Amino acid sequence: MLPELWSFLSLQKLRSDICYTSCYFCLGQLAKHVFGASKVAATASTAKLELLKSLGADLAIDYTKGNFEDLPEKFDVVYDAVGQCDRAVKAVKEGGQVVTIVGPVTPPASIFLLTSKGSILDKLQPYLESGKVKPLIDPKGPFPFSKTVEAFSYLDTNRATGKVVVYPIP
Repeated sequence: MLPELWSFLSLQKLRSDICYTSCYFCLGQLAKHVFGASKVAATASTAKLELLKSLGADLAIDYTKGNFEDLPEKFDVVYDAVGQCDRAVKAVKEGGQVVTIVGPVTPPASIFLLTSKGSILDKLQPYLESGKVKPLIDPKGPFPFSKTVEAFSYLDTNRATGKVVVYPIP
């Protein structure tokens, strides 16, 4: 839930054209469907581009075939979730903002540290219940607690689509 909380908190202040790195599916959904971002661009591998579009991305960028920072179009806000801050600052408009959750930070970017409370989850609940934001759970899971090591190994492959869930002992 960390990416969703991070997204929710960040977007409360930044509601513009955005671009985000990595498949943080809820970030784009919140930006587009909740906060009314005029344009949402996102990066993903070839296999995940249609999923991004189905969730509201106006521009799905295949990072295996091109670099988002080389696009002629620049963005008001770029969220870096994969540690490519140096590239993200090249994709932001003059006067725009780069927000990252992974260091090191390349100026003028800023790092976002999350501190959350249950009240944030309460704010997200209506969007989840209404379907404006659709959580994605990786089809390979959920994993039982006894398969936690397998779940983490799967995460290490970078092939997950959505959240990898481990459920507690029954």
